[in-house]
Amino acid sequence: MSRCQSKIKISAILICLLTSIWGKAQIRFIDVENKLPIPALNIYHETGMLIGLTDKNGIVHFLEKVDINRLFPMTITAQHISYTTNTIPLSTLDGKQVYELTPRTTVIDDVIINTKPREVVVLNGYYRSLETFNLQQKYFSDGIVEFYIPLTKGKPKYKLIDYRIFLDSVVTAEYNAKMGPFFQIPRVPEMTSQRLSDRLAEFVRENDETHRARLLKKGKEVGYLTTSSDGDNLQLYIDKVLPDSVVNEKFFRIEARTLQSVHIENYTATELNHITPFDLTSLYQNIVGSIKRKSEYGHIPYEGLNEFYVLERRYISSEEYKSIEKELTKSIYKTPERSVYTSRFWEDLEKYNIPPLQPSLAEKLTHRLQLTEGPLD
Repeated sequence: MSRCQSKIKISAILICLLTSIWGKAQIRFIDVENKLPIPALNIYHETGMLIGLTDKNGIVHFLEKVDINRLFPMTITAQHISYTTNTIPLSTLDGKQVYELTPRTTVIDDVIINTKPREVVVLNGYYRSLETFNLQQKYFSDGIVEFYIPLTKGKPKYKLIDYRIFLDSVVTAEYNAKMGPFFQIPRVPEMTSQRLSDRLAEFVRENDETHRARLLKKGKEVGYLTTSSDGDNLQLYIDKVLPDSVVNEKFFRIEARTLQSVHIENYTATELNHITPFDLTSLYQNIVGSIKRKSEYGHIPYEGLNEFYVLERRYISSEEYKSIEKELTKSIYKTPERSVYTSRFWEDLEKYNIPPLQPSLAEKLTHRLQLTEGPLD
């Protein structure tokens, strides 16, 4: 047998072995009601480290550079914007393991719709923003924010009302040494004034016999629309990075490699052509990838996560909006220097059925990440 044939045979054997291993070792999450797979589920290790995510089929994929075998046995926390958080002990990767999660109910204060012109949507809600670098939490912020979304002309703006900012000084110092101050992620969720139907015009929709319609781009499935079992709510899931591809970009001297850019949006309406930002109940935006500035460090894992939960919603007229527009902020990359809050808003999350912070992250907010100055008076 020639050396070339020998290499081909060895490669074939390795591929078969890996296929066999991953065919047996599979962790999958599904909806307890409709049994459909749950994508964009965050998997946290008991230490608080994000170690994996689920794909469009609900299958867990562990992050690059995570030595998963070294972590076993372990307890994981599965967290998703649309489902109740679940903690699961794992002793092995052997066999196919399927776990079910229960959909989370949404609590929004009733709004009285009067004869006022429906020109600008105002969404008041709770947000949280998390940035990780080299698998460690670098930055966390949460608070109450009010978004102003013109439905006819103009881009969304916002006003931070009460908010906290936490930083890990060690991770921040490492980031600054390796990356410099050039790369910044959104500090609040990104909003749009477009109707959902207009935003989906670039995709091909394929309906099936379930409550789910597939979204295709360039012939590849990139997301879907899911109607709840009771027919009252709609969820959009989309990954802006095409399957089996990576988005490479350059920002100044930094190279960014995006593996996943997932958006999830939940609405209290199902008629696609009539859904506007007013119908939004929650959203999730997550970017997973790596960044590189100096060749000696190579690509370093990086993640940005934003969540938003609507608490109240209303309309105002264009005239009212113009009277306060100068007080609002447009850039989602702006980072306040210190925390500003007059109420303990984080203690009210359970009242609105907002998922709590991942336990180990909550613990780090008091021991590892430092609160910037500006607490309650």
